[in-house]
Parts: sequence; C-alpha cells; structure tokens
Amino acid sequence: MEGTLSLFDWRPAPVVPDAPERMPEPVEEVAAGSGPCAQPTVPAMPAVPAVEAVPAVPAVPAVEAVPAVPAVPAVPAVPAVEEDRGALARVLDLPYQGARIVIFDCETTGTDRLTDQVIELCVQLGLGDGAPSRTWRIKPTAPIHPGAQAVHGITLADLESCPAFAAVADDIAAVFADTDVIVGYNIAFDIDMLQAEYTRIGKPMLDFTGKKVVDAFRLWQQCEPRSLQHAHQRFVGIGFDAAHSASADVAATGRVLAAMLHAFNLADHDWDAIAGKCDSQHTARASWVGPSRHLRWDGEVVVLGFGKYANTAVHELAAGPDRSFLRWVVDRDFPVHVGEVCRAALDLPAEEFLAWARRRYPARVVTSPAPPAPPGPPGPPMP
Repeated sequence: MEGTLSLFDWRPAPVVPDAPERMPEPVEEVAAGSGPCAQPTVPAMPAVPAVEAVPAVPAVPAVEAVPAVPAVPAVPAVPAVEEDRGALARVLDLPYQGARIVIFDCETTGTDRLTDQVIELCVQLGLGDGAPSRTWRIKPTAPIHPGAQAVHGITLADLESCPAFAAVADDIAAVFADTDVIVGYNIAFDIDMLQAEYTRIGKPMLDFTGKKVVDAFRLWQQCEPRSLQHAHQRFVGIGFDAAHSASADVAATGRVLAAMLHAFNLADHDWDAIAGKCDSQHTARASWVGPSRHLRWDGEVVVLGFGKYANTAVHELAAGPDRSFLRWVVDRDFPVHVGEVCRAALDLPAEEFLAWARRRYPARVVTSPAPPAPPGPPGPPMP
C-alpha cells in the first residue's frame, strides 16, 4: 500500500474580478477600433466614453465562478480535524459498539499475486495510535523487485534470519479469526496477496465470512466525489459545460491531466514513469507474451504464468513427461495466443521454438519508474 497525497490540501487562489492586469485586454480592443484614441490631439477623443463598456468585464461568468471552489463540501472537514485534536482523540477512543477491529497492511516482493510474496505484515487492534500492534517479517523464496524495494526499503539481507510464511501462518490466521471488522487502505491488494500465501503453502485461505471489510481508500472515494467535473474544478480551477458528451469529456480530461502533472511535479517525468504510478502492472506487462499474463518472458525463455506449472519454461515442459499439460491447454478455451505458443512448443525443438517465439512475440523494454519522491506542495492551476 502506498500513501496517497490528499487532493484537498491545496486550492487555487480566487481571481480578483477587478484586477488591473485584466483590464488592458478589453481596452485594447476599444482602442483598436478607434486608433486616434492613442493621440491626445485627435478630436475623436469623445469616443472614449465607449470605454464605459469595460466595467462589464467583472460580469464574465467564469470569473465569478472561481470562488465556488472552496464550496466543495469535504474541504472544510480537513482543517477542522487538525484544529481540534481533542475531537479526533475522542473519535479514536470510541468503542464502536464493542466491535473487534483489526487494521492490517502488507509489504511484498512485488505486485503479482501469482509470483510475489508477503515479506512484512502488521496488524493493529483498534483505530488509535496507542492501540496494540504486532509485526511479522517473513523470508520469501522470491526476489524483491527493485520497484517494490524502492517503496518499502526492505532487502533480502534484512529478512535472512526471518521465518518462512508457513511458520507464522497459524498466528496470523488466529488474529483474523478473532475480529469483527477488517480495515485497510486499498485493502483488496493486501487481502489478495495474503490469501495467495495460504494457497501457496497448501492451507485454507482466511475465511472472511461474516466479517466487515472497511477500505479507507474506497470510503474516501465514495464520500468525496472524484468525477471528471470535480477534477476539472479542483485542478483547472473552473467547471466545464457539456459534461458527459464524449468530445467535452476528452477535452476536459486532457486539461485535467496536464494540470495534475503540473500540480504533482510530474511534468518532467517520462510516460513510462507516469504510467507506472497509475498502473501497478505496467512494468510486468512488458514481459507478457501476448496480451495476457498466461505466458511471459523470463530472461531468454518463455514461462507459464498460471496453474501448477507456473514459472516453468514452456519448452522444458514440452520436452518432459508432463507435456500433456500443454496439450490440455491447446484443447481448452484459452486465449488464442496461449494455444499458439503451447502448440509451437510441442511441435518444435527447443531452440527452434525459442527463435520462433522471439520473432512472433518479441519482449518489450519498459523503463522502471523511479522511486517516488516526496511530493512538493501542488502548484497553482494551469493557466
């Protein structure tokens, strides 16, 4: 789980309607229509009263609309909590009808549920900072991806003397069995990674039947709208018309993204780095053979990404006693490219198969995203 910068820590400064720097634009248009106005000797000066029309500038609707930004309902709630620490403390101390609450978070070797593993798990019994907690560090059998290590800072050397997951699985399961409410931030990822560990060691997955799962990230999304209109108001500084027409939406999305890159200091990042922040599978997808994760490149060989032979080289499986598995894949309703690769592995010698695979499905190279830098304060809206 990565921390998320609050989108409401910054607001665009309201535009002052009668700011002097906006006045010259309409004045120039009047002057351009009666050029002699620039020369005091020209009798056309009486035409200057046409300038009286300039005060209409404050009536431009877009200018008046900008002060509406602070009216976003959720914004006042943030400083209110910071101003009243006592109120926050009272909320944290509430018994919540006697519910047993567990907050948990995992750190992992990467983001692939099939191949990556949990290396750190912490549980906290309650919402307050003083609530009891316990942390397990776990030695994995998979390498730690550089991108993941850049986020959590845990190395394999740090885990050398730690137990395997199987040694702590029962203790962890007991914590979740003895709770009513399970809380996390973007918790679906943590649950998937944890459940995969139990599957990997041949134990039953955690049973969440009857448990209440509360995701603080999803709750934030539900309670503070994240529609395109809200994003446009927040980052560009104004609303936009014709919402939900395709042409208006794509134009607004372009303006919103440009303003986000400016606000979050990402304008000088390349698109691989930006995509890596938005899509957890961006880097992994570069190794896929075809458009799905069923097969992937592992160095110079194609390996399976699913089933009991996951991570096994396809050409080695085709040459061994379990080649019937590939025949089973060919005969089933897998994506076309999966059947094609498995059939080629069955029909061709190993070297010919690998040469064919490199021509047919060349590995793509993607720049790994740089470690996340602490975000600076968002800048003003894009002009």
